[in-house]
Amino acid sequence: MDRIIDKIKARGLISPGDSVLCAVSGGADSMCLLHALFTNADELGIRVCAAHFDHRLRGAESDRDRLFVEDYCRKNGITVKTGSAAVADYAAENGMGTEEAARTLRYAFLRDAARELECRLIATAHNCDDNAETVLLNLTRGAGAKGLCGIPPVRGKFIRPLLDKSRAEIEEYLLQNNIPHVEDSTNSGD
Repeated sequence: MDRIIDKIKARGLISPGDSVLCAVSGGADSMCLLHALFTNADELGIRVCAAHFDHRLRGAESDRDRLFVEDYCRKNGITVKTGSAAVADYAAENGMGTEEAARTLRYAFLRDAARELECRLIATAHNCDDNAETVLLNLTRGAGAKGLCGIPPVRGKFIRPLLDKSRAEIEEYLLQNNIPHVEDSTNSGD
């Protein structure tokens, strides 16, 4: 896999002196991104913090994920902010689907965490597989040309450094760098 930070530099996603909040679920994608950012923070000239949001949808598994992220960050000297919300309740109260409610609450939390931790940018671990899925979903919804563009690499303070990486490349990076991660049972496809 090409070095992630080389792509970050080439695209100008992060500038020296930036503080970057990395959204971390504990899964493969976000652990890859967190590792790439914090192990290269000196080379990039940045400060890296992490944020973990619990959607309160998976009970003990959600607790496990939060504890995993907190422990990993503590062991690596990374400042981490955690938060949670009852997504199912919020969705019902606001007439939204669960995914839309989760995204709304998660992004609000990330903005608040970035403000509190004085981070100018928020990095999310969307990859090219997510981008392809978004384009297909938009196609089925009848989206016009704008919807066919997929996930942008930059939107406001949100950056997506892994957007050109496949899930296979991310898993290879984790293996090569011996980076632990957790698996979310809702992503198993069952």
